[in-house]
Amino acid sequence: MNERKYYTVKEWKKFKNNNYFDMQEMLCKQYEIILTNYKTKREKIFSLLSKINLKNIDKGITQFNKVIQNFSESMEKLTGEIDSHKNKDKQNIELLWGQSDNPISIWGKTNNHTIWSSKEQHESNLEKIWGKKL
Repeated sequence: MNERKYYTVKEWKKFKNNNYFDMQEMLCKQYEIILTNYKTKREKIFSLLSKINLKNIDKGITQFNKVIQNFSESMEKLTGEIDSHKNKDKQNIELLWGQSDNPISIWGKTNNHTIWSSKEQHESNLEKIWGKKL
């Protein structure tokens, strides 16, 4: 019978980091290895579920609410600053250029041609390009 060696899972994983040879395999051949704090997936899930209770959920919800409240307050400050800068910029532009009720078109007057003209106009344009239908 081999001698027993007791390791925690964390200690056992440190033996895997050796690049030259597999230390875990060598130890398993020489000793009977026992992991002291090993838990199966089922045991891990049940231990996590046992830690959850209403007090912990309430604490988590209150902390989350505080974070959201702080975030919303900072966003309100930011939007307030942006709005105040926009108003200042608008006032500065009005001071420079004056305030006008009748905007002047940069491109001149338009004849109010629409992109979607009538069917007759489409047909006349096609006749100009391709000639009359026979």
